Amino acid sequence: MMMKLRQGEHSVHRTPRAVRLLAGCAVLAILAGCATPEPRPAPEEPATDVPEPEVLEVEPGAAEDPELAAGVDSAASGLAQRAEQARADAELARAGQLLERALRIAPRDARLWQRLAVVRLEQRNFDQAERLAQRSLGMAGNDRDLQRENWTVILQAREGRDDTEGAREAREALRALGGERV
Repeated sequence: MMMKLRQGEHSVHRTPRAVRLLAGCAVLAILAGCATPEPRPAPEEPATDVPEPEVLEVEPGAAEDPELAAGVDSAASGLAQRAEQARADAELARAGQLLERALRIAPRDARLWQRLAVVRLEQRNFDQAERLAQRSLGMAGNDRDLQRENWTVILQAREGRDDTEGAREAREALRALGGERV
């Protein structure tokens, strides 16, 4: 039961086949676009005999240029002197700023940490004063005078916070160092 088609008419049976063929081609085109080419081998680099850099062992502090170290010391020292002047003029905030700048230059200077602890104590920032004095104490080495000054700040900070037990411990530490100077 074949029907004759007139010119311009389409068969109902031909359209699905054409759509399937078109869809199949589209799928193949998409899959071909996803394919990746085979990786190319990396070009061989010419071999060169470059020696590994020599690692020299240097004692700590030996590499410092004495002139550079003196410059750092003088810069930090100058800031510390200006801080002492600001402190004498009751400009405690300025003194603290100057000492913080000095500590950025010379962060291992126990005396600078102690001076900043004193400024914080005078500002009644007892917690920070004690922390700074403890830090200085850790760097003080065998400097008993600096140790005493730090324990004095710690004692006063603890008394300022009404920490009687902590103050008692600080007094004992001061006595062990040769006397309480408060």
